[in-house]
Amino acid sequence: MMSLKERCFEIKQSKQFQLFVSIVIIYSSLVIGFNTYQTESYLNLFFQYSDYLITIIFLIEILIRYTAEKSAKDFFSDGWNIFDSIIVAASLIPSGISESVLVLRLLRLLRLLRIISFVPELRMVVENLIKALQKSIYILILIFLITYIYGVTGTQFFSSIEGAKFNTLGESLITLAQVATVSGWEDVMAPVLEIYPLSWIFFISYIFIIAIVVLNLFIAILVEVVSRSSIPKNDI
Repeated sequence: MMSLKERCFEIKQSKQFQLFVSIVIIYSSLVIGFNTYQTESYLNLFFQYSDYLITIIFLIEILIRYTAEKSAKDFFSDGWNIFDSIIVAASLIPSGISESVLVLRLLRLLRLLRIISFVPELRMVVENLIKALQKSIYILILIFLITYIYGVTGTQFFSSIEGAKFNTLGESLITLAQVATVSGWEDVMAPVLEIYPLSWIFFISYIFIIAIVVLNLFIAILVEVVSRSSIPKNDI
């Protein structure tokens, strides 16, 4: 006769189980979305009981996955299991309490992200992105240093210009973040260009360094990580 652990492992590996949990996760997110609308009292009651049912299903699902592992160490050694456990624990908090705390409400909304742990392709994308961020930490530091230098320079030279978005260092950094996206940067440059005709050098050089050179380095690292992860281990 099959033991409880073996039975839970069989359920965990079942495609039907994974599909069912994925559907519940999506439905859970739809319920949260509907709760943002003003609805009739009977619909509010329906969504409330739906939330209770979803919480119970999530609790049973995480217990099945926990029981299927050899030990608690094996279960919590997987970062996705820790993430799912936090979301389920947040769901257990009564809605009357959680709705008064913004963080807990956001944790309930993060239920949708649990779909990542059930779709291998999505999980691979997230894991590769994290690896790329780890590899490119010095590139991110370089971006911050360059932006900080340009932010201080912009504040010192352009803060007195009416309409310019360089009044303080904080505002300058936010403005440069917009310039780095190459979205509406000409509107940011326009009032400055009227006072300092050569200020285009400041904006063009920043866009070239950050948006063209440095960010492309980050993309190159991401592509390398993805390509390496797609190669079977026995082919390396």
